[in-house]
Amino acid sequence: MHTGLHVNGALFDTEPPGLASRLVGLRPYQLGATPYEHPGEPPFVVFAGGRGLGKTTALLELRDAYRGHTPLALIDGEDRQFAAPPAERPAESWSPVGQALTTAAEQLAEPVKGAGRIGFPRLSSGLLAVTAGGWSTHDVPRLRQEAERILLLSRTDSWLSGLDGRWVSKAISKLVTSMSGTRPVVEPIIEATLEAFTEGVAPAHRRLRRAATWYRDYPGAGGSPKLALVLLSRHFRAGGDSRRHAERHLVRAMLADLDDAYAGVVQRSNRHGRPVLLIDNVQEPGGLGLLEPVLRDRADGITDQVVFFAALRGYAHPALRNAGRLALPEAARETGWRPGISPSSRALLVALPPQAVPGG
Repeated sequence: MHTGLHVNGALFDTEPPGLASRLVGLRPYQLGATPYEHPGEPPFVVFAGGRGLGKTTALLELRDAYRGHTPLALIDGEDRQFAAPPAERPAESWSPVGQALTTAAEQLAEPVKGAGRIGFPRLSSGLLAVTAGGWSTHDVPRLRQEAERILLLSRTDSWLSGLDGRWVSKAISKLVTSMSGTRPVVEPIIEATLEAFTEGVAPAHRRLRRAATWYRDYPGAGGSPKLALVLLSRHFRAGGDSRRHAERHLVRAMLADLDDAYAGVVQRSNRHGRPVLLIDNVQEPGGLGLLEPVLRDRADGITDQVVFFAALRGYAHPALRNAGRLALPEAARETGWRPGISPSSRALLVALPPQAVPGG
């Protein structure tokens, strides 16, 4: 049961259902289904307010309420891992957004009741492309370590009895042997990744093949997945608006992988409720780098079914200028939220009441 963080139950009530139940489609701490208030597109909910109103506490309780019942991740934009690249990682191949996507996908992948792991092959192939921009032929130990972390995002529970580990080892060996001391490593790494993703006949390999072709619509790629990933890596390393363009596609790749996990009759019957991504301190670069692409894509008609709850320090932000606004008690039975044309209208700013217990 919830701790009574919000005495009016606007967030965690089950009968009648509160805000969390209506957006996630599951009652907190239960597997009982609840009708969606917004079946087509959920609002990107942002808890707003100063310190001490309980924003962080609300996110932590949402995590406890839905962890193990539906795919879920919690990241904090102020976490040190999003502040700067590791000492051995070149800045041009790292960003807070890429780190946030990796961290979130690792949590979202975990099995839940009634359903196995979620694989992220689209995201992992994109992350490999941008990470390879910081590799050289002298970086084989680091290549193996970073490639293994990224490739394991492609793993699903259909790869049992060590098959996943053997596939990852084989893929990494393919990446290493593709490198030579006479040319940049990005293109051979991408070629080896696509080759590894397109071989095999098992259902898991069929999913990898579909993922390998997903990037062919990347602007300028002309239908070529290889050229698309080369351009993605190049844009990421360029920084500025080019990097933001690449990051937007990486965010879209993660959401497409999540959507794929719910595709088909069997998957939908085994998965209850929507996946949940919780972002504390969303005003930081790692948080904004997720929020802004999601809002832009939703405004452009590129839909997803992920429920986002975020915490914002303060009551306003330029990225949320046209967001809907209401106090948490007003969301107890329905939000009344309707998106407009602008990306920021896809968000819903929810002010927490002063009676919430302290917690960030």
